[in-house]
Amino acid sequence: MHPKNILIVDDDKNNVLVLADFLKGFRLMEATTMRETMQVASLCLFELIIINMQTKGLDTIYLIESLKRLPLTKSIPVVVLSDGVNSALEDRAFELGVDDFINLKSSVSTISSRILRVVDYQRCLREIALKDEIAEEKIEQMQKKIIESFASIIEGRDFSTGSHIKRTASYVEIVIRGLLDAGYYLDELTDDFCQACVTAAPLHDIGKITVSDAILCKPGRLTLDEFVVMQTHAQIGGKMIAETLSGMESTLILSTAVDMATYHHEKWNGTGYPYNLREEEIPLCARIMAIADVFDALVSKRCYKDAMSYRTAFEIIRDEAGRHFDPKIVEVFMNLKNEIISVSENLVAGLPDLFPSNISTCVCMRRMPVPSEPACSLIH
Repeated sequence: MHPKNILIVDDDKNNVLVLADFLKGFRLMEATTMRETMQVASLCLFELIIINMQTKGLDTIYLIESLKRLPLTKSIPVVVLSDGVNSALEDRAFELGVDDFINLKSSVSTISSRILRVVDYQRCLREIALKDEIAEEKIEQMQKKIIESFASIIEGRDFSTGSHIKRTASYVEIVIRGLLDAGYYLDELTDDFCQACVTAAPLHDIGKITVSDAILCKPGRLTLDEFVVMQTHAQIGGKMIAETLSGMESTLILSTAVDMATYHHEKWNGTGYPYNLREEEIPLCARIMAIADVFDALVSKRCYKDAMSYRTAFEIIRDEAGRHFDPKIVEVFMNLKNEIISVSENLVAGLPDLFPSNISTCVCMRRMPVPSEPACSLIH
């Protein structure tokens, strides 16, 4: 519950006593100087600060500026009492965020009513903010439930994909921390955006649930026509997420998930799909997802290939800096080899053989039908 404290800055004891009579139910604390006000304000939270401009030696505007600069007091409503009209001072006070400017020549009941009105208004604002916060939390929980459900659909269709989405989400989190530590993309990597990337990562391959088993589960090399069909999963995945989550009010997770699903096969040099975006035209979340996605495909066993060694996979990632991948992300990724390998090993340990001789499992990534391209381009 919010504290029912009111701070009164006034050197006239009669004013304080009169106000106390009308503000029953509140704990009134007093101050008579700038220094006292700042000291008392730092001791506890207040519902309201009342400042009498006629207090001797008090620079009211400077006091208000000081209160609005401090984290503890900047959001506390302020009411200023004055014994006369001073338009310039009144305008400046309102510019600084004062909630009411009351003439002391008004009746005591009028002054008290206006003070209580400010208190009631602020309480209403807090209640609305709390309801909005609760509603936003519920929306976020609902989004996470939907994301978990989508991820379960993918995992249910293909056990290897299920482990793939867990590992890639972990890689994404590691890369983001690495970028922050390196001081890269700090303007984009806000706390909310970083969390959205990790939350949305499991949906990057959701579009593959629309690809037929004949293509998705094919153990050999895809034909050109089959590869074109496989490529559609990027656009379809982004569209599926947008349409499913479009009714949600919280848009950051939605937009991040759409970008990851749609653009995680774009390449830094502009030769990726579906739109041949290049360099920073590709959303940052998708550039991070791309390196996580390809690395996991390289070191994982698939029905069309054995797993590559970590050494070979990291060499391929390094060589593709500036071609397939954002060079800064590659730099960070290479510096975090041990952590990446640890995640890969921990989330692979104990898994059954996913590709017995009578292959029945689907795969989420496979060779392109053009063998002359770099190794990581053989994954899609």
